Amino acid sequence: MSTGDSATTGAGAAAAPWPPRSRRIEMSELHPGQSLDLLRLGLESRVAEHILDAPLDTLREIVALVEHTQRIRREHPGLGIWYATAAHLGFIGIFSLVPSTEPGQVEIGTRLLPKAWGRGYALEGGAALCEHAFVRLGLPALIGLCTPGNRSVPPLLSRLGFEADGTTRQYDREALRFRLRREAWGGPRARRSAGS
Repeated sequence: MSTGDSATTGAGAAAAPWPPRSRRIEMSELHPGQSLDLLRLGLESRVAEHILDAPLDTLREIVALVEHTQRIRREHPGLGIWYATAAHLGFIGIFSLVPSTEPGQVEIGTRLLPKAWGRGYALEGGAALCEHAFVRLGLPALIGLCTPGNRSVPPLLSRLGFEADGTTRQYDREALRFRLRREAWGGPRARRSAGS
């Protein structure tokens, strides 16, 4: 991906519907009224152990996250962090497309509460973000990062079409790096069987 504003906003950013959509997940812009749900997500130890950046474990950090998200939306139309809900479960977590700490790169991400794990929400929301990034925003590529000990993210990113792209440092922690180019995006792939 090239560097510069076009790499993080894409040609179609002005016309991009807001927010990304999926069949079972409703995503909305973050706002202060969601702070207690976001704090609950930040305090969930099973989620926090796998994140690369600082935990969101105080209301001050939640307010900073909401302000950061508003700045991203102003500076990079079409990118952001979205509050996600699902029918019968309510708040399930957040999904994000944000400028990476690597210049000119856009990073895909999610943090889901354990009640949403194993139900396909990460794949469905990730697919909605890829569709939004490539079809609506016209981004040339996305990257995904995770801690080396995270066993769930690499297969998820693989099902979305991402390929392993080495390791990097993120917030002074080692991270596995994955990359998906727009021309390789074709929707989620079938789950691999144990023998393949």
